Amino acid sequence: MSEQEILQTIYDLKEKVSDLRIEHWFKYSNWETWYFWFNIMSIIIPLAILYFKIDRKRLFEICFFGFIVHVTWSNIDSILSSNNYLIHPHGFTHFLPIGITVTAVVLPVFFMLLYQYCTNRGKNFYLYTIILSALFAYGFGYWSKTVELLIMYKGMKLTHIFVIDIAVAYFAFWVTKLFIKIKNTTLKKP
Repeated sequence: MSEQEILQTIYDLKEKVSDLRIEHWFKYSNWETWYFWFNIMSIIIPLAILYFKIDRKRLFEICFFGFIVHVTWSNIDSILSSNNYLIHPHGFTHFLPIGITVTAVVLPVFFMLLYQYCTNRGKNFYLYTIILSALFAYGFGYWSKTVELLIMYKGMKLTHIFVIDIAVAYFAFWVTKLFIKIKNTTLKKP
């Protein structure tokens, strides 16, 4: 096959997959299903909790941390999904990436609140991250698999999700601390 033929085949297959995703959403994930309302609540409830609980004096720092969690996990989720390691069959809408509620809202919000709690009270962020990651992976992840919000293939296990949660949170923590250090160094210069 020539390059143009390969690219055309990729385009055609992507169009077919897009059509199938739309058909699946309208048949099995639409506003008449509990999946849809669960996804809506997975956006509204965590954001409402965050609104009332976030330390407004440290708003940008905590939101920066959450942004790093969001971007990192969303990219990892995209890679895992595009390579068929995991699938979120019941998305909020067929227009948005499938795992949007978990990777864009639920995980970042809970890790933001954990970051805030640990840094405000001098708690060990690393230890608490392991605990929260275990709850997400083995609790929420197991439940998501049971009700088919998450399907895993190619040997993907909840333990992989657990390790990824930890790695993402630690990475976000280190990047946030680096930016705080850069900010503080810059402010000290005459």
